[in-house]
Amino acid sequence: MEEIELEGGRSTRGVTRSGDILYRPHKPQSDFANSFLKFLEERNCPFSQRYIGRDKYGRDMFRFIEGYVPKEIGDTTLPQLRTFMRIMRILHDHSVDFAPNGKVVCHNDLSPCNTVFENGKPIAVIDWDGAKFGERWEDITYAVWLRINIGSHNRVSSNIITQLKAALSAYRADRDTLCDFSEKLIWRMNKVVADMSPDNYQYERTKEWVDYSKIWVENNRKFISEVTE
Repeated sequence: MEEIELEGGRSTRGVTRSGDILYRPHKPQSDFANSFLKFLEERNCPFSQRYIGRDKYGRDMFRFIEGYVPKEIGDTTLPQLRTFMRIMRILHDHSVDFAPNGKVVCHNDLSPCNTVFENGKPIAVIDWDGAKFGERWEDITYAVWLRINIGSHNRVSSNIITQLKAALSAYRADRDTLCDFSEKLIWRMNKVVADMSPDNYQYERTKEWVDYSKIWVENNRKFISEVTE
């Protein structure tokens, strides 16, 4: 069967599909991600890719998930946000038994562009190559940042706060997660720039977006604290 190159989302180049099989270039970090995906499959967790193995060319093979992946972060509706945060909570809760010392497995790039939607509803998380052991808040801060679109000049602050409250409630975030949440948001934003090469053609644009996002957090610390107390 012919392979078709996929262009949705912000996929790694070279991702193709043949029938119900998706092929993805293998990376050194893929081994960890794939072992976790097998763990989730054994747990009958329905919200992630199903890893099959590697083909004769060394590529990773996954079951294709029907649906669509957004090309940009855009605006997430409140029902979509609540649904996704519940999915993330389930994934994190499963991962506690995979990770050491009370950690979880953080996806580390939980933007809408790594989420499969069906009929307008998020149904699965894909592209786990950046997964590592970490704290819940590392994923939560990134997810709310991109899904609420804090870095957009077009957002109304009161709407962002409302969505932030809804997101943290849907996840059922505990006190440890909510403590110093503004600082955690800023840490996560700084990490995006720190992890990016200055030679990347998107570096300056990304840094500008991050800087604006941080300014918004600084200007709204009081409201963020009220939501997270």
